[in-house]
Amino acid sequence: MGVERGMVKKVVAAAVAVMVVGIGLAPYVLAGRRAPVGPGPEEPPWALPGIVTERVWGGGQARASGFRSSAALVYVDRSCVHCKAELELWESLLGSGDGTNATVGDLQVWVVASPKSAMDGAAWVPPSLRMRTVHDQDGSVARALGLNAVPATFWVDGSDTVRLVHAGRTGRRRLVDYIAVVRGGNGGGS
Repeated sequence: MGVERGMVKKVVAAAVAVMVVGIGLAPYVLAGRRAPVGPGPEEPPWALPGIVTERVWGGGQARASGFRSSAALVYVDRSCVHCKAELELWESLLGSGDGTNATVGDLQVWVVASPKSAMDGAAWVPPSLRMRTVHDQDGSVARALGLNAVPATFWVDGSDTVRLVHAGRTGRRRLVDYIAVVRGGNGGGS
């Protein structure tokens, strides 16, 4: 009996060790297979850095600054299941459409795809968000934002100030509250 009990303890300890290592490596795996550069984005508010990247649909450059109204920059990775769920939540708020007007009221929604995301026309992005999808080809957007895990949403007001940063999946209620806060409301709590 003592030998069996000792063996069970060793197996449990090994399983726990594997889980701890897996949890510790998750941000590294999800953010582009690079070790996190630092602790993540600084605490808001802070000025949104000048970010220019290539549009996936329609070509040309897109500037993630100079917003006339509030905006949400949703940074995702194609292979991340949590990112897929986050995009589906946004799709449910925006409604399906051709993607020409990815807005909730006056809030502009932009999807920023990680460098390792295969774009192939962004077919993996919900239809209502495709026209506002850009590809962070060289990782410069992630570096400028201090990103080290996905999904992450950067909530920007009309003066290009990052007001909120949320890493991880967002629930519908919290998403609605964040929209209210960045648009100047007070939200309803989460």
